[in-house]
Amino acid sequence: MKSTCLTICLSTLALAACAVPTHEQPRDISAPADCPKDWTELWAIDSRVKQLPVELRQELSTLRDERRLATEKDLDKNPELKAKVDDFNRRATQWYATSAYAILKDPSPEMYSISQTQDAADRNIDISLNQNMRILTDDWNRFWMWGFPSMLSPTPIMDTSGQPR
Repeated sequence: MKSTCLTICLSTLALAACAVPTHEQPRDISAPADCPKDWTELWAIDSRVKQLPVELRQELSTLRDERRLATEKDLDKNPELKAKVDDFNRRATQWYATSAYAILKDPSPEMYSISQTQDAADRNIDISLNQNMRILTDDWNRFWMWGFPSMLSPTPIMDTSGQPR
């Protein structure tokens, strides 16, 4: 009976403990920091371009050629090409952000150290710095004897021994 109750309690505790998230997961992975705004400006030897699948690389090459020709005329007068480039940039960024290469390159992008995100680390540094400065102020006041009142009596002490000075 005791072992059954203990097993139920431990399994409930384990399930409840596992369900509590330690930090908020990122919601938008479609624009990682190392992705360019415009993929057509990258060289073919760029490592990010090399990670794209063959079909996307071929489409990128075609778009580069079309854009080069349109730039000579006027890119603003060609909204179809601009829409194609924007669509390609969105698809390439989405593919790159969810590729094994990008995930293995930084499997936990939100983490700064083993157990902290960048925000938590900054917060801990700020708290430590604030506490250290307050301790330093207390030490400085004690050094100059400003931190506590004088032990000397405010009234003069009279010599009651009867001996002349």
